[in-house]
Amino acid sequence: MWLARLVPPRRPPGEGRLIQLVYYGYVVASALLRLLPEKAAYRCAQGLGSLAARRSKKRAQVARNLARITGKPADSAEVQALVVEAYRSYARYWFETFALVREDREFFLDRFRSEDMAKIEAVLARGRGAIVAVGHLGNWDAAGAWVGAHGHLLVTVAEVLKPKRMYDFFVDHRAALGMKIHPAVKGISAELIEDLEAGAVLAILADRDLKGTGPEVMFFGEKATFPGGAASIAIETGIPILVAGVYSVTHEDGKRGWTTEICDPIEVPPGTGKEAVGELTQRIADELARCIAEHPEEWHVFQPFWIADRKEVPR
Repeated sequence: MWLARLVPPRRPPGEGRLIQLVYYGYVVASALLRLLPEKAAYRCAQGLGSLAARRSKKRAQVARNLARITGKPADSAEVQALVVEAYRSYARYWFETFALVREDREFFLDRFRSEDMAKIEAVLARGRGAIVAVGHLGNWDAAGAWVGAHGHLLVTVAEVLKPKRMYDFFVDHRAALGMKIHPAVKGISAELIEDLEAGAVLAILADRDLKGTGPEVMFFGEKATFPGGAASIAIETGIPILVAGVYSVTHEDGKRGWTTEICDPIEVPPGTGKEAVGELTQRIADELARCIAEHPEEWHVFQPFWIADRKEVPR
């Protein structure tokens, strides 16, 4: 299957050579990582992450982000060590994303260990779906597979990448992990609400506001904007929000895997306007900050995030 993707009958119209090479690189990386033994692949990811930390042009921005989270200077030894770990964590995420599509339900039930599934099931027991807000923290794809392994339909939204077949490639990966993917296009909220009404678990990445037009919140003591989608859907449906932090761990038996901490349900505040959305988004930001502070090196945001930083960079 991957070979057919690698050697298509012809290049799709509008796809430049550079984008085509990037696409092929992802596909080849996926194929190769599936062939490596697990321990060797993790060592490879560790080495690539260390190399990226030394060579990346984004390193200074990563240090600035982590400095805000930790309250330590960006050039301190503590923050610089976290920067290296952040790149290693991100490399692990890509290895796991590409390689673990071959794993089955039993694998994720074994490797993803947490007592907090009960919080999701308690919300589902109210008779409709559940909304889980997550950040770019740890491996959120593995968390989705864990939810699916418990027999729940997990739906989420993904940005439509260019080229389109790159988007299709990632959608196929996530579908193989048991997720239903909707494109992040105008009007998609109606379909997400329909899935929720049918009892699905909706997972929403709730930290990066790509357009910078979402509600303004305080995040680690400074102003940032967050996407308002999770809050808007919760207010429209009346379904509470669960905020989850996902973390990589090595279990006591030596197996690599993940765990999660999920907050108690955040009930929908009264009102339906911008104030209600802003209030609920702030509560999401507060819970995400708590989760990120536990393992800041696993927060995979390497771009300007706070308003002060974003103003310095042309959008």
